[in-house]
Amino acid sequence: MESKNFFIVNPLAGKGRGGKYIRQLQKVLQSLSIPLTNILLTEYPGHATELVKRIASDENSIFCVGGDGTVNEIINGIKHGYNLRLGVIPVGSGNDFARTIGNLSKDFSLEKYILSEVSNRCDIGHVAVFKNNELLFSKKFISSLGIGFDAFVSSKIKLIKILNGLLLYIFSVILSLFAYEAPKSSVKIEGTDVDFTDKVFLFTVGNTETAGGGFKLNPGAKIDDGYLNVCIARDISKFTLLKVLPKAITGDHIFDKRVYSYKFKTLKYSTDEKVFLHLDGEVFELMEGKKEIVISIVPNSQSIIING
Repeated sequence: MESKNFFIVNPLAGKGRGGKYIRQLQKVLQSLSIPLTNILLTEYPGHATELVKRIASDENSIFCVGGDGTVNEIINGIKHGYNLRLGVIPVGSGNDFARTIGNLSKDFSLEKYILSEVSNRCDIGHVAVFKNNELLFSKKFISSLGIGFDAFVSSKIKLIKILNGLLLYIFSVILSLFAYEAPKSSVKIEGTDVDFTDKVFLFTVGNTETAGGGFKLNPGAKIDDGYLNVCIARDISKFTLLKVLPKAITGDHIFDKRVYSYKFKTLKYSTDEKVFLHLDGEVFELMEGKKEIVISIVPNSQSIIING
């Protein structure tokens, strides 16, 4: 089968930036003699996942024209075992995965990137959510996962229409801080002595160093090391958290004595209280009841196109 490049575009990404980018993409594809019919537009949440299932094969490459949320939808449409290549053309609000692979650099060339034959293998995160011992859902994530405050902030980000990037995240943090109450939760990292129950205010898992458009919440995280990183703030006051969080712009927050940082392959988080969960910015509201969230890594499971 002849290989093809497909472009899944989220017109709503980046507060509408994705829609404005289509004309530029069309010009480049015409110059490369790539059919414009290979541009596929998403029309509703989850549509990118459906589109991928229709076109996925080992011979094809798929380029995400969107942000981290669109990348998330795409990877959840790729069945285990497929060896297709994934490219990321950043037009979203945060673009943390694109930042990690260097696609936010000033020398990023769309034409060069589409033609690139260079690719690296990337780890993918996986989460399974159980309630009363029954599986609610399982999904993949490529950049970050948050439970509690981080996810609550992500729910507020969706409501803000005029800001982007780091400024959007900072404003959402301030907006969320006074309305949020930390749930009592248990955290256990398999193969280690990390096993505790406490008020967990901040719980953010990173396959990439940054989340929220540039906050370095998990410094040292790498997409190809076979581990996920987690940053946890336990039983911390809102006033103290407000002082600590600005340090996350550079990653220095992990040196605060009230912040804990670990690497792991499998982690279990459980609570009976209502919590918010986000996967690459997609937010789920999990109501009261016995819940267990199992987070793990699938190493070297996705081929990522590099701007080489």
